[in-house]
Amino acid sequence: MTVPGPWPSFSLLFFASEEADFHHGKFDLFRATSEFADRHDFEAVWIPERHFHPFGGIFPNPSLPGVLLAQITSRIRIRAGSVVMPLHSPIRVAEEWAVVDNLSGGRVDIAFAIGWNPNDFVIAPHAYAERKQRTFEGMDLVRRLWEREAVEFENGAGEKRAVKIYPLPRQQRLRIWLTCSGGAERFVEAGARGVNVLTALLFQGVDDLAVKIAAYREARARHGHPGPGHVTLMLHTFVAESDARAREAVREPFKRYLESSVDLWKVGEARLDTMSARKRADLLEFAFERYYRKTGLMGSVEACAKMVRAVSGAGVDEIACLIDFGVDADQTLASLEHLDRLRRGVVA
Repeated sequence: MTVPGPWPSFSLLFFASEEADFHHGKFDLFRATSEFADRHDFEAVWIPERHFHPFGGIFPNPSLPGVLLAQITSRIRIRAGSVVMPLHSPIRVAEEWAVVDNLSGGRVDIAFAIGWNPNDFVIAPHAYAERKQRTFEGMDLVRRLWEREAVEFENGAGEKRAVKIYPLPRQQRLRIWLTCSGGAERFVEAGARGVNVLTALLFQGVDDLAVKIAAYREARARHGHPGPGHVTLMLHTFVAESDARAREAVREPFKRYLESSVDLWKVGEARLDTMSARKRADLLEFAFERYYRKTGLMGSVEACAKMVRAVSGAGVDEIACLIDFGVDADQTLASLEHLDRLRRGVVA
């Protein structure tokens, strides 16, 4: 049975639960799943920016794996998800992604993030206090450079010089997302600027998200931007032939994934480190059950279709499926066939 009516598009998103040490084939899952997505009419592949941590640390610069995707795919959109704008020169961001746009024949989109972890800002410590302002200013400068405008910057002699980027991008216009993971304020700011939204259910439920999306779209209309915009929702994803198979495959890897990443989300909090082994295990089991039942896309095609309907009803246009959270690579690749059924709305 195929689901009638509107159905969101599907993409893949990576964050990488990987060992820090070198080993051969570290990017094999990224390559193979991206090739699958390209063959099966998924919308995009999202590549993160992460620093100084094994969790996500194989992606310190999303434009570099973007070059790989430009070579091994032919159709799928190649998206930064996200460039942490305050850490970078907008000139370098525009130049690097213009290269990927040329290599891919014009398939680049960029999401920008403000950044939250102070440790990331050892790259640009002066930018942390003003990271929000720098993000919005940087987004605008990247857009202007992309659209072939000569933009003034100060050179080494303290003089103003207008510069253009090269190579010129293949696309005349750049589609931009803003990463919105907090309160409704960020969604409203995205709407006021007329950009798209990349979000997750890490700190919000589906009902909360629906309210924020409504605020985003109201802000777009109020500021005269055409259309409803595009909302992309990241969901941890593993689809299997049955709920029992999915739960068996993801339980232990996902708990290890949560444990490895907790210090990123709770900066300055050492609760897990000070817990007894039993309490630590109980907390991780509770967190796993919450993700599995309420904030993930995990289970059979039929069970996952319920979550797809729920987030679509909240206003989501695209689901970005985070698949690299530590499940065995062969199992992850096999699960993509079930995910593709879900993508096509074939739920029974």
